[in-house]
Amino acid sequence: MTFSADAILESTALSEKARREIPRVMNRLLGQTFLYQEDEADKEDYYFVHRHRAVFTALLAVSGFTLLHDDYHRIFQVVSDFGDCRRRYKLDESLIILVLRKLYEEQSEQLSLAQDPVVTIGEIREEYRTITGKERVLGIGRYDAILRRLRRLGLIEQLDGRSLDVHDSEARLRLRGSVKMILPVQTAEEMEAWLRRYRVKREA
Repeated sequence: MTFSADAILESTALSEKARREIPRVMNRLLGQTFLYQEDEADKEDYYFVHRHRAVFTALLAVSGFTLLHDDYHRIFQVVSDFGDCRRRYKLDESLIILVLRKLYEEQSEQLSLAQDPVVTIGEIREEYRTITGKERVLGIGRYDAILRRLRRLGLIEQLDGRSLDVHDSEARLRLRGSVKMILPVQTAEEMEAWLRRYRVKREA
């Protein structure tokens, strides 16, 4: 049996319009990794993937990718099945992502929020110092570069349409649910184990 893209599409009851849309939405999904239901720019494509989830799952599987869905946060994510296709992060980038994940978990549990929590630049920097030790503090330029990259990935967003300013410790950022999906850790215990490995390397 041939598992080509054409064979998969022909085996479904897709309309002609849906068949034309699939390559565009597939490219967007692969290009930005996440699709959010609550993001106005993503909403239409999110629901398109949701309606034709089996088709997208099959097409991605042929290419060596897995389609994941977070039902609570309503996010689709594409993950490569091969290590050489996965995004590589520098240590400080991974630590900032871990900081965001930790703050997300703490804020959600503390406030019982139905929506994504909000944190300040100051809280992010303080948590980074707490995790890594006072002697390891990122410069403003590096914070700016990392947070801008994470914003492009869809992990954070500025509030009130303001530009990202890492000099302003009171500037607020919304943490998106995707911060729970970006690192391969699922529990607080796994996060602590990851941090222990980092601290051992740092102290060696």
